Amino acid sequence: MIFHVDANSFYAACERLFRPDLIDKPIAVLSNNDGIIIALNAECKNAGFRRGDVFFKVKDELARKGVAVFSSNYTLYADLSSRLNLLYASLCPDVEIYSIDESFLYFPDWTPRSLRDIAVELHARAGCDIGIPVSVGVAPSKTLAKLCNKLAKKRGGVCLWSELDAEAELASYPVGDIWGIGRAKTELLARYGVKTALDLKNYPLHLAKKHLTITGVRTVQELNGVEAIDRVERDGHQNICSSKSFAGAVSDLPALQSALATYTHEAVKRMREEKNACRYVSVFLMTNPWSDVGEQYCNAASAEFPRPSSFLPDILGTALELLKSVYRPGYRYRKVMINLLGLEPDNRAQQELFVSDGNKAKHDAIMAACDSVNDRYGRLSLRLGVCSLVRDTGKEGESDAWAMKRDYLSPEYTTRLADIPRVKE
Repeated sequence: MIFHVDANSFYAACERLFRPDLIDKPIAVLSNNDGIIIALNAECKNAGFRRGDVFFKVKDELARKGVAVFSSNYTLYADLSSRLNLLYASLCPDVEIYSIDESFLYFPDWTPRSLRDIAVELHARAGCDIGIPVSVGVAPSKTLAKLCNKLAKKRGGVCLWSELDAEAELASYPVGDIWGIGRAKTELLARYGVKTALDLKNYPLHLAKKHLTITGVRTVQELNGVEAIDRVERDGHQNICSSKSFAGAVSDLPALQSALATYTHEAVKRMREEKNACRYVSVFLMTNPWSDVGEQYCNAASAEFPRPSSFLPDILGTALELLKSVYRPGYRYRKVMINLLGLEPDNRAQQELFVSDGNKAKHDAIMAACDSVNDRYGRLSLRLGVCSLVRDTGKEGESDAWAMKRDYLSPEYTTRLADIPRVKE
């Protein structure tokens, strides 16, 4: 049996966890550079706001209606997501992390306890132990588990497919709300008279394959209780990219170098976590294409290493040379980006026949020590000097010249000692 567990209004719930004054209050979370609303709780939706609203257009209305606004705090969200999945793992032998706020739990047929008891316990402990409300859907397939989860949000937080009138529920469930059926497929199916989940459940498989491809066939099988969608296996990335738009325009090279160095730190860390090395590195530099101020410019350059590398100084040195080659003075740049490509396992990288890489063990030890320090004391606690070319570099290596705009950022309550809440006497 499959459990689908989804954290309700996850980003907003994380922000509210350490702010009891926000209980039952509307909350909105903004995208990078405080651009648009990307997450909001039910209270905020009831106040008339929607995901995708442009912040500066609704800023005054948000304030007028008492909405608490936050910049995205992914450090906090990721840590609380990890804690939720540790809880899931304590109750289930097989957990698939689907996204930052969703997971599938696979329970074997011989589970001695009642599935409802497990679901109720999971729902209660997530709210009590972690402080994040979740909904739990239980069904024989992932599609039906997702469907049950949606129903659970309005039925006490727990919904089991075995306890429902299946035909009636499917008949009242719009086909467009089914997992994997987007707007285009909804319009296509409507032309063939398929408007509800029940209609799709009874749709002939040969027509589903013809109109919806093999993915549609699997969805039809899943609606019939047949487990047909494989779990997502994340064996690693084909490439790793790191970039953020600047809060304002940047023109001088040292500030761009500082930003690129910080992004390279982040990209190499992610690559090393997957135990990979890269064969190629690309750097992109661009102005703001939507700005009417100044001329537009966009360029990129790439380089290939003699053999795959995971050594930060080598990768960053190459990236900085590429940046110099594409940089042109006088432009108002809005973004610099690094992309690591040609990834392969670091311990299986092909070496040259007549060249002994005696420094690799030393380089690996240096990077392991750097990763260990940053894991213990925080992101970029130990970094290369080029990250600090600009004097006003902050605690995370960001400079006022190019830092991402986050005017409403909350503290990192669970991962930074200085941000631990203090109780007043």
